[in-house]
Amino acid sequence: DAAAVAKVHVESWRKSFAGIAPPEYLDAMSTEKRERRFREAFGKPGYKMFVAEDAEKGIVGFADCGASGDENFPHEAALYAIYLLQECQRRGIGENLFRLCRREMLSDGYNSMHLDALEASPYRSFYEKMGGRIVGEGSHFLGGVEFRTIVYGWDDLREALKNE
Repeated sequence: DAAAVAKVHVESWRKSFAGIAPPEYLDAMSTEKRERRFREAFGKPGYKMFVAEDAEKGIVGFADCGASGDENFPHEAALYAIYLLQECQRRGIGENLFRLCRREMLSDGYNSMHLDALEASPYRSFYEKMGGRIVGEGSHFLGGVEFRTIVYGWDDLREALKNE
């Protein structure tokens, strides 16, 4: 599924971040490069990915998660990414993918997680809806341009399960 996931990743970025990320950065995104990165990630211990499929369109979204590796935050796990094709958003698919990652992190023994998002992301309200609270900030460079990031944290993944 790496090729299909890479296609979703690139298409989602190009549509969702048009007018936010530099056009050169978006144009330079490549499904081949993303596919290679996903294939490398699949071999790492503890790395998990869930995909959403449509009977006609195939893979329309994904979420991946695993150990945090970020010593700046106390959270044990990280939600690395969650992307859906634009036409498949606002249908509950993202919530299902998020919940799958949360459950998987709990079953792997992690009790907390975080996610790094661009401050300019149009999807920040989704993370807040899913119970994330702002726990920090940072920055990323995209195409040579620095963007502020917001870190959302979920301190107790078990607590959220009580409301499902």
